[in-house]
Amino acid sequence: MLLSTAELSAQSYSYKVKYGLVHAGMATLVHTVEDDVLNSIFVIESSPWLSTLWTLSDSVITEYMIDMGRLVNHTRAIHEGSYHRNYEVTFSDSDMAIVNGKKKAVEIEGLRDIPSLLYDLSFTKFNNGDTLRYRMWDGRGSGVLELLVEKVGKPTLLKPFEKPGWRLTPLNSTRKSRANQIQLSMLYSKSYPHKPIRIEIDTKYGGVQMRIENP
Repeated sequence: MLLSTAELSAQSYSYKVKYGLVHAGMATLVHTVEDDVLNSIFVIESSPWLSTLWTLSDSVITEYMIDMGRLVNHTRAIHEGSYHRNYEVTFSDSDMAIVNGKKKAVEIEGLRDIPSLLYDLSFTKFNNGDTLRYRMWDGRGSGVLELLVEKVGKPTLLKPFEKPGWRLTPLNSTRKSRANQIQLSMLYSKSYPHKPIRIEIDTKYGGVQMRIENP
C-alpha cells in the first residue's frame, strides 16, 4: 500500500554509520514526491578520518512512478577504496533499459531499487510473519528479494538497543552474499508511516550499522 498524492511532500533521514564500534561516516536518505512521482537520493560517505585510509562514497538517485509502480531513472555511483563504478540507467515502457548507453531487456513492471524500496516499505501495512517479495535493480541487473516481517518488542539485556517496531530480514541469498557471509536486517518504526530506523549489514569482515539520528 503506497501513499498517493498530487501535492509536494518530502521526507529526510540522517544516519550515523558505524563499522563495529567505530564511527565510520554518515548517510542521508531523502524522498520527494510530487504528482505521484518519487525522486529519491541515498548517499553514504566515510568520515574525514577514515577517508585518509579508505574512502567510501556511494550514492543512488531514483526517479520512480508510484501510481504505475515503475522505475524511470536510476543513477548509481560506487566509490569504495580503489573500486569505482558508475551506472546511468533509463527505463522505457517496452521492457527495455538503457544501461550506460547500452540496451538491455528488462521486465519493468514492479521493479524497484534501494531508495524506492525503502520508500515503499514506509507505506506498507506489516503483519507479523508476512513474506514480502520484490524484484530489485542493483545498477546493472535485476534479482528477487524476499523479506520476512517480524514484530519486535522492548529492549532486553541481549538487545539493549531494541525498539518496538518491525524487523525485515531477507529469506533468500545470492552466491556473492553467501561467500562473504552477508546478513541484512532493517528495522522500521511501529508507527505508520514507518520510519527506517536502522539498517544493519553483517559480513565476515565485520558489521556495518546505520542508525537514524532523530527517530
